Amino acid sequence: LAKSHVTLTNAKGMFSSTLAEYCMMACSYFAKDLPRLMAQKSNAKWEQYPVKELRGSTLGIVGYGDIGLASAKLAKAYGMRVVGLKRNPQSFSDPYCDH
Repeated sequence: LAKSHVTLTNAKGMFSSTLAEYCMMACSYFAKDLPRLMAQKSNAKWEQYPVKELRGSTLGIVGYGDIGLASAKLAKAYGMRVVGLKRNPQSFSDPYCDH
């Protein structure tokens, strides 16, 4: 590719919101224990089980770039505490991060 006429670039910011939505969906998937819920639906047998809420939970973000920032914005909307880790912590200040 180095010798070809094809220009390579990254897609910074292109899918940040989509991946942030996926991140929050994954958090909900595990917090609500969706596999258990789907099994109960398939078996038509509904049993109570404890369901966790995302509100008040902590989301740790390793690599606070565009996707991390977009995820932090959504997590804050859910009422979550956000802890971000960035390669250069000296320049790290963000209104969506608690630490």
